[in-house]
Amino acid sequence: MLWSSEVELLSIPEQIANSIRQMIVEGKFKPGDPLPSQLSLAKQFGVSRPTMKEAFMYLTSQKVIEPFNGQVGGYKVRDFLPEKVSNNIYELIMLSLHSKTITHPDIFELRKLIEIPAAGLAALRRTDKDLLYLEKCLSDIRTKNLSVEEMLAIDSSVHVLLAKCTYNHLTEAIMTAIIKTYHQRTPNIQEEEKKFILIGLIDLIECIIEKDDINAKKAMEEHLYYSRTYLQIKQLMN
Repeated sequence: MLWSSEVELLSIPEQIANSIRQMIVEGKFKPGDPLPSQLSLAKQFGVSRPTMKEAFMYLTSQKVIEPFNGQVGGYKVRDFLPEKVSNNIYELIMLSLHSKTITHPDIFELRKLIEIPAAGLAALRRTDKDLLYLEKCLSDIRTKNLSVEEMLAIDSSVHVLLAKCTYNHLTEAIMTAIIKTYHQRTPNIQEEEKKFILIGLIDLIECIIEKDDINAKKAMEEHLYYSRTYLQIKQLMN
């Protein structure tokens, strides 16, 4: 029996790149650590230096390693920033949605599990610098005649900002990825319906500003409830 498509095999440089990446995952090389020279690694893997150079190019393009200026030059393991983790999570979520191994209700359930307690944590941990952004969001909501697109943008930015206010990089990465997936399926909201987008959001921001963790969690729960109910109805209608 013939397969309908051939299995794509990894090249030798790709296999070596994966092996080095696994070493980094296992902690054999930590962020900021210089890697051994391409020549020494070529000997270790039993390949030519050009093959090892190509493996380094793969790792560099994937932002796993980066060149640095030492006395003899070389490469080091990159610091793993929340943005990179978030992008990886986003790609995984989108692939899982396309393959139907998870659903949008699954994602919303996760949002409740993360965002409600995270709102309380954000209220306790927000800094004076965070306060400036929170107050600006509050001012924009109250004083500007916002369009639907502007309201959706503010809603997204507030959710991401509150995740940042927890000062837990994993929470920030997960929530940034999740909010990004929502941008892929925005319902057709009419101008007269836009007020529903931000129900509960003002109360939520005020609780964070006042460092009221108990009511921040309640406000987030209310906001998510109205968002879920309203957006679900719109998606069924469209």
